[in-house]
Amino acid sequence: MITGAPLPGWMDLAALLGVATDGDVAAAPWTLPADKAVWFSRSAHGLAAIVASWRRRHGRPPRLWVPDYFCNASLDPVRRDGISPIFYPVGLDLEPDWQECRHLALAEAPDLVLAVHYFGLPAAMGAALEFCRQAGALLIEDCAHVLAPMDGVGQTGDFVLWSPHKHLAVPQGGLVVCRAPDEALAAPPGSSPSLRGWLAKRLIQKVAPGWLLPPATRQGPQRFEDDPPEGHLPDTPTLAPRALALLAAVRPSLPRVVARRRRNALALLEVLNRVAGWEPLFDPGSATPYRLVMRCGSPDVASQRFEVYRGRGIPVESWPDLAPEVKAAPASHARALALRAHLLCFPVHQGIETAELIHRAG
Repeated sequence: MITGAPLPGWMDLAALLGVATDGDVAAAPWTLPADKAVWFSRSAHGLAAIVASWRRRHGRPPRLWVPDYFCNASLDPVRRDGISPIFYPVGLDLEPDWQECRHLALAEAPDLVLAVHYFGLPAAMGAALEFCRQAGALLIEDCAHVLAPMDGVGQTGDFVLWSPHKHLAVPQGGLVVCRAPDEALAAPPGSSPSLRGWLAKRLIQKVAPGWLLPPATRQGPQRFEDDPPEGHLPDTPTLAPRALALLAAVRPSLPRVVARRRRNALALLEVLNRVAGWEPLFDPGSATPYRLVMRCGSPDVASQRFEVYRGRGIPVESWPDLAPEVKAAPASHARALALRAHLLCFPVHQGIETAELIHRAG
């Protein structure tokens, strides 16, 4: 069975019984010596903390710019704080349309600009930083789809968002790296998510025969066209100490994770390339893929293959759940809507056996 997320090893789980871990030590793979790093349960709460810090310093809500091709659920904590994001356009190459952004900034310049590295592929952050400096804005570099720093990733932003929990066998873990000297970023007061549900599920997945377990394809929307039901992220912004200990325990596995993800993505791509009507969005050998992303020739092809591969036991996904503001203005956000309608995302995480992935894909 192909699970939707990697399973922790037994030795990793033993870290849940160990001593508390220093947050700076756990953050070392994602930081430079002078960086200030703050842990959250999810990076969405970290984004809300950045917004709150800016508001405290300037005495008003910031104008937060977010790419129109972005997950609406990740904006829930920001919206709960009374912020209405402004959505700027990206191209079919996933790069921001900076010419259009400069035009939009003439009406109302941004205070904070979120720029994204999609699916593990490095984006051109130099152009993002140039735009922010001209507009008088701070740059938030979103690395949630990237496992760890690499050339061009995690080096540019005034703030950098990381989401180790999206890549590693851990229940929580969103990290904000702060390099803006005047911003007093701190973890907000509040509770942390319980580990009990995650731990019970992972233990069952590790010990029960695969034929007894419900397939991962039952999770999430069952049609390509559908988004997950709207809901709110739990108001639990703090990272649980035991989750931090588990993060520190799996940290040495990062090189192996990189190698396995690339191997799975390249092997899967070799099989998928035998079928006409789509192509990879980017070369998975050039980065550490969060997902293998295929660009389909039409929405009908994407919908049909979504059903086919989920029927084979591969939890292929659509992404993202676009914001209602984006869906309501199709003329302004046509390319984001086209990306959502044409891209399929295949899991390639390190917990998948390459041979099983190839067998199911074929």
